[in-house]
Amino acid sequence: MRHVKSHHVISALTIGGAAFFAFAFSAPPLFENLDSFVLFAQEEIKLEYEVQVSSGDLGSNKKLDIEKDNIINGNLFAKEITIDKNSTINGNVSFNKLKLNKDSQILGTQTKPVSLPIANISEIPAFPIGTQDFKFEGEDNTLAAGSYRNIILEKNSKLVLNGGTYNLRKLELKDGAVLIFNAPTTLHIQFKLRGHDKVSILPGQNLKPDDLVINYLGIKSKKEKEEKEDDDGEIESEMDEKEKKDFKKGKIGRPIKFGEQSFLNFKLLAPKASVRIGKESILRGQILARKIKIEKDGILSREEFFEKESDPAKVVEDQGVRFLVNEIIILLSDNATINNAQEIANLVNAKIDGFVPNPPTYKLNVSANTPAQLFALVQQIKDAGNPLLIEAIPNLISQ
Repeated sequence: MRHVKSHHVISALTIGGAAFFAFAFSAPPLFENLDSFVLFAQEEIKLEYEVQVSSGDLGSNKKLDIEKDNIINGNLFAKEITIDKNSTINGNVSFNKLKLNKDSQILGTQTKPVSLPIANISEIPAFPIGTQDFKFEGEDNTLAAGSYRNIILEKNSKLVLNGGTYNLRKLELKDGAVLIFNAPTTLHIQFKLRGHDKVSILPGQNLKPDDLVINYLGIKSKKEKEEKEDDDGEIESEMDEKEKKDFKKGKIGRPIKFGEQSFLNFKLLAPKASVRIGKESILRGQILARKIKIEKDGILSREEFFEKESDPAKVVEDQGVRFLVNEIIILLSDNATINNAQEIANLVNAKIDGFVPNPPTYKLNVSANTPAQLFALVQQIKDAGNPLLIEAIPNLISQ
C-alpha cells in the first residue's frame, strides 16, 4: 500500500466582497517551497491519456487537466481540476472547482476551497551569453563550463558536461542525441531549448536528476538582430493569438519542446514559457513553468526511482512459469549509470519503463509477443558481453 501524504490547508472567510478580494490578492502562497512537485505551472498543466506519475505532486495556480487512464501517485493542487474517466489519484486533491468523471477515483482526501495562489515560481535574472557556436557530432565530446552562444548536438551525438555554470543563447538536441552531466551543472538558456525525438539528458555516476538545473528565459536580447530558427513555424503553432502577440512583445518566452520517447533528467525552471514533452517520454526531476503539457504514455517521477505499471494482458505462462511477455529485468553493477542501462536497452530497441537504484535494476519494455521472441532478446542482451551487466531475465510474476 502506498503512503498518501496529507497537507494542512488554511483558509479564511471575511465579510463583504471587497474584504475578500483584498485578502485574495495579498494572501501568501500556500507553498513557499516547491520541492515536493514534479510539475508546477503558473497557468495550466495538461496530462494526455495513459500518463503515470510514479512520485511527486502536481500543482497549478489556475487549471489542471488530467485525461483518461492516468495514474497519479501524488497530491493535486489547483484552482480548477478536471479528471477524465478511468483515472486514479493516489493522493489528496485540493481545489476550488472539481470536475471528476464517475469512472475515476480519488483515494485521498478532498479539500475545498484551496488557498490561492498555490505557489509562485521564481523569476530568472538576466545573464551574459558568449559568442562561440558549437556543433557536436559523434560520441567523444566534452564541454567545460563557460559562456557560449549556440550549442547544437547533431543526430545520435553525445556531449558530456563537466559541471559548473553554462550561459547559452540556444541548446538544441537532434534526434537520438545524448547529453550527460558528470557533476552538478546549471544551464542558463536565453532564447531556445529544443529536443527532438529520442533524446536523452542523463546524470553521471552518483548524481541525481536535479543535479542539472536549467534556467530558461525564452526571450531574445534587445540587442540581438532578427535570426530565423528552422522550427519557428512549428513553435508558433504551439501558441494562440494572444500568446503570439505577448511573445513578440517579450512578455512570454519561446515555448520549449521535447519530442517523443525522450528520457529527461533535470530541474527545469521556465516561469515565462510553456513546456511540451512528447509521447512515451520519461521525466525524472521537476518542471516549473508557465504552462506544461505531457503527451500520452509519459512517465513522471520526482524521485530517482520510477515504474510504469505492467499490462496484465501481457502475462503469459511457459513451462509452469508466469512472466510478462514484453518485459525484461536487467541488473547492473553498482558503478553503472542510467546511460549504461540506456545503451543496453538500445541493443534490443527497448524502452526503460522502471528503475530501482539499490541495486541498479531496470525494467525494459520490448517488442515481443511470444516467449520465444522474449527469450531471444534476453539472450541478445547477454551475448553483447557488457561487463556492467550482472543478469538479464524476463519479468517474472510470483504465484
